[in-house]
Amino acid sequence: MKILYFLAMLILIVGQSFGQVKEKQINLSLGVQPCLSTNIDNIKEKKIAKLWKKFFKPYGKVKRNKRAKEYYSTGVTVNRIKSGDPVDVYIKFVEAADGINMNLCFDLGTSFVGKDTPQEYKGAEDVINEFVIYVKQNQLQDKLEDAEDDLSHLEKSLKSARKKNKKLHRNIEKYKQKIIKAEEDIEKNKDKQEDLKKNIKLQTDKVKELQNDIKALKK
Repeated sequence: MKILYFLAMLILIVGQSFGQVKEKQINLSLGVQPCLSTNIDNIKEKKIAKLWKKFFKPYGKVKRNKRAKEYYSTGVTVNRIKSGDPVDVYIKFVEAADGINMNLCFDLGTSFVGKDTPQEYKGAEDVINEFVIYVKQNQLQDKLEDAEDDLSHLEKSLKSARKKNKKLHRNIEKYKQKIIKAEEDIEKNKDKQEDLKKNIKLQTDKVKELQNDIKALKK
């Protein structure tokens, strides 16, 4: 059930993600160049940069240019771009109100990938869409893990509640036995009070008798 839900959510999200890649002119360390741009919701730059490094690791190492606020990989082979010839890849993440604007740029050496290089553009579009899937998978996996943690906490809470319920029932039985014992003690106490009243009456009479005897001797 969890797997089916996971796949259904993934298909829904990925379906919404495709078709949103556009060409934009982006200011890179190499100047203003054409790049493929798309928006990815509900993510921060630190997280998406970490995911890009993991995603792109099979192609090459990703470095960061702090001054230009961009990430880059040089001389990497991406089989969809320029028939597998080495290219330089630049990526710039810009925080938006609802997530990240991702700008992916491929330097072919003589030019950057754009609409004027349709074959390479399609390959670059495939790469960016694959990365969108990768990000969404990661986000859904995080949500699944959070949901499983919440479920685990709820199950532990239920187990604890059941354990407490059993303890309360045991306490009730103990209290019932104590009540029965207390009721028996009350009856015994009543009998003891009656005996004490009788003894007090007898002792009072004895005291009065002795007092009267003393008065009689004084006369």
